[in-house]
Amino acid sequence: MRMTRLLIIVLASLSLLACSDYQRARSAYEGGNYPKAFELFKKMSEAGDIRAEYDLSLMYLQGIGTKQDLNQAWYWMRKAADHGNQLAMVELGGRHEYGVDLDKDETKAVYWFKKAALAGNSVGRYNLAKMYMDGRGVPQDPPRAYSWLMLSAQTGNPIAKAEAEAYKAKFNPQVQAECEAMLKQLNADPNS
Repeated sequence: MRMTRLLIIVLASLSLLACSDYQRARSAYEGGNYPKAFELFKKMSEAGDIRAEYDLSLMYLQGIGTKQDLNQAWYWMRKAADHGNQLAMVELGGRHEYGVDLDKDETKAVYWFKKAALAGNSVGRYNLAKMYMDGRGVPQDPPRAYSWLMLSAQTGNPIAKAEAEAYKAKFNPQVQAECEAMLKQLNADPNS
């Protein structure tokens, strides 16, 4: 019993330490001390902090606090995304969608948007809906497009619901029913 309490205290202390390191790095960045922020983000990234991995990737991408290095930027961005950072997933999706600093590859864009969407990210859901709507990187699929727009609205996107309803209204009653059925299916199992 005593050992369990001690373990809980140690884990809580480590968690607070990690939080304070990240806050110090953010404060250094926001205060314009970019070299210090870079140093702290790099150290935390190497220890596996997904917030720091994302911030470090942006510093490499923009050449802030360090020399611009796109290889390092994408290395850390992918690492953050692979570790579950939704902002990194959406960023990679957008960069691949438009070919900004990465190869234009709509299939990869869909991959990253879907990964973010499945993690519950409203922007990832919205962008995935647009890909299904336009048939970019995936076959055009109005029921899936509508459903991902609605799921985006459910997770906080204020314009997605109105856009989804206007989009669905363009279709005949059969397709509208398919849209509602797909929404029900995706609400039950987003991986379907």
